[in-house]
Amino acid sequence: MTTTSIETPGSNAPAITPASVTLKTTVRDLLADRDGRLPVWIRSPKSGPEFFTGFSRSKLYELATAGAIRSVSIRQPGQVRGTRLFGLTSILDFIEKQASPVDPR
Repeated sequence: MTTTSIETPGSNAPAITPASVTLKTTVRDLLADRDGRLPVWIRSPKSGPEFFTGFSRSKLYELATAGAIRSVSIRQPGQVRGTRLFGLTSILDFIEKQASPVDPR
């Protein structure tokens, strides 16, 4: 992890805040990944197809397990259950890769 020195007024010693600098960079990267009004992360649907992709809950988990799409589990340390989020950009990229070229006949 890289640290960044930030000079504080009236002090000779630089203040080092690696967590805040890293967090701000990550937030900027995530906001840059947004495509208009599309969310960066989505949750799997409780029933029926997911709104943006049309994939079912089981298909999202299947693709995440295979490593075809990006997913993260958000949970507190020591907790067994959490919230699974799926990267919408990775899902849309997966769909794009699966699309076969159209024959121009």
